[in-house]
Amino acid sequence: MRLFIATPVSIPIYGAIKQDLGRFIEGKWVEGWNLHLTHKFIGEDEPEKYKIKLDIPDEKIIIDGIGMFGNKILYLKANSGKIDKINTQINEKFGLTNEKPFKAHITLCRIKSIKDKSLFKEMKKWDKKLAEVPFEVYLYKSTLTKKGPVYEKIHKYE
Repeated sequence: MRLFIATPVSIPIYGAIKQDLGRFIEGKWVEGWNLHLTHKFIGEDEPEKYKIKLDIPDEKIIIDGIGMFGNKILYLKANSGKIDKINTQINEKFGLTNEKPFKAHITLCRIKSIKDKSLFKEMKKWDKKLAEVPFEVYLYKSTLTKKGPVYEKIHKYE
């Protein structure tokens, strides 16, 4: 089973962001109901060994701006003093490592091309607190389909 550990994210203004920035890029936007902050992508494995207790902080995650990884991924910036601690906790409990430095983010769009460089100026207007989301963490099953991935929560960490 294809697995990952993440926090679901609901952004009431996601449609406005998509409409605004979508004028400048061509790409595959994440469906609103699939938005999440990935703490750890696990890949193919059995879910039972990941159904343990984690120390989840009693705070909110602040969504406060938009960034890019290269010219390929458009994402929301996610901040909390405890996000890195969750990633470390997961690595330690499951004997995992980070292939790349952990950068808390919520993927919005996988970019095929940038149609207009004005995108970078437009992104700056979204550099403010956009939302707060509960710090909930779930083990997800990911099923890839022709219409895109389907995510299913299979365990809530508490």
